[in-house]
Amino acid sequence: MIVVTKDLYTLRSWEGQDTESLTLHLNNKKIWDNCRDGLPHPYTKENARCFISQARKKTEISDFCIVVHGEAIGNIGFVRGTDVERFNAEVGYWISERYWNQGITSEALADAIQYYFEHTEVIRIFATVYEYNLASMRVLEKVGFKKTGIFRKACYKNGRFIDAHHFEIVADEKLVGNKDL
Repeated sequence: MIVVTKDLYTLRSWEGQDTESLTLHLNNKKIWDNCRDGLPHPYTKENARCFISQARKKTEISDFCIVVHGEAIGNIGFVRGTDVERFNAEVGYWISERYWNQGITSEALADAIQYYFEHTEVIRIFATVYEYNLASMRVLEKVGFKKTGIFRKACYKNGRFIDAHHFEIVADEKLVGNKDL
């Protein structure tokens, strides 16, 4: 399912044909360094097949494939909260290193968030960013997220404790990273 098509990219659901490009782009230590340890590294074709299979089984789209020139080059994923946090979702995203600093991530993130707010009952989306990932912090702020705090030494990554920066956006706040809004 295609969610949005822009000049720079398309956002759509993941397809079986994306296995090769997902493996190619996500098997990158620089990307893994900014993700939770649950993401395998090295990232194999079997990991990609499992991810795509799981994404396709979900009843609502929560993993958005970022496509540039017909190739899957990134993901924006939402994880819904449960119980009293059921109207919240955490967002995570990555894009191929080849496409860093081109403005694609912030625009695609704004589109995915707009779609997610419009097609779910979620009213708040939050993100956690490691202390050294300044580019991701800029992406979130560019889209309209507000920094809500720093959890000191909250994460253990690559053999050391690091601070986790927390950001959020609420449904009635204006997204600013999407040029069409």
